[in-house]
Amino acid sequence: MTSHHPRLQWAVPALLLALIYAASLTVYGLSSRTGDDGAPFEIGRDEVVVLVTAKSLQPTTDRVQAEVTITAGEDLLHANGDTLNRDITLLLIPSTSHEEIVFRAGAAATTFDTEFIATGNAAYWPFDRFEVNPMVVEAYQGLGADRELVPTALLLDGRVDGWKARAEEVAVDTDLSRNGTGAALMFARTGGNLIYAGILLLMMTILAGLAAFVALQTFRRKRAVNTDMLGWMAAMLFAVVPLRGILPGSPPIGSWVDIALTVWVVSTLVASLALFVFCWWRDSAAPTRP
Repeated sequence: MTSHHPRLQWAVPALLLALIYAASLTVYGLSSRTGDDGAPFEIGRDEVVVLVTAKSLQPTTDRVQAEVTITAGEDLLHANGDTLNRDITLLLIPSTSHEEIVFRAGAAATTFDTEFIATGNAAYWPFDRFEVNPMVVEAYQGLGADRELVPTALLLDGRVDGWKARAEEVAVDTDLSRNGTGAALMFARTGGNLIYAGILLLMMTILAGLAAFVALQTFRRKRAVNTDMLGWMAAMLFAVVPLRGILPGSPPIGSWVDIALTVWVVSTLVASLALFVFCWWRDSAAPTRP
């Protein structure tokens, strides 16, 4: 008859835990990588380069807050190279706050805050996707009816906390863009967010499973009733609320995760607590009267 060394019995679980830990860090690292957004770019003498920097994404309101600034070519600048020698009008679609931004002649190009309309559904958290499509950015020289389109290049920077972004060029109707081109800016949650969300959801499921196990074992009289367990079960029930509240991205109430998991976790905890109370009533002796 052979016996296993105690240390070997813990080797497999410890190795499995280490692999899971390493895999989670790998996924987080890969999902957090960004492209070489800081690479230098060339600008034509008569060209305007527009930089749109996404600052935040509001899933519940379908809005992307961004900063917009321009870099003009030599032909559009005074001899000092710092100020514009003509008015530049910037057209932004679909913007809710500044559809047109005017950079005045004689002034340096400044940064404007604006807001773009995004499409998506926050109820699909954490697998929700949002996009600004199409994003049309065009620059004109002059003002009013006399303005003329100038060559425009668009640079997008979408480093929003908790989101990974990518952009690609798309064709648009010429009624929307005289150039016939635009960009699609797409957002998806990072791997780090998904891992964190998965861990919290797993913890909620384990809490419900533990409570159900204790209640069933007590109901089958395999364990004696211990009234201290009533407080333990109630504490686990109230622990679900803060766990739900710290889910990354703050999914709105009524998201699919609530229907698929949260409601069932709470229901299991309440049912387990009720079953344990029944066992206490069934198996506890009534106090003897003097």
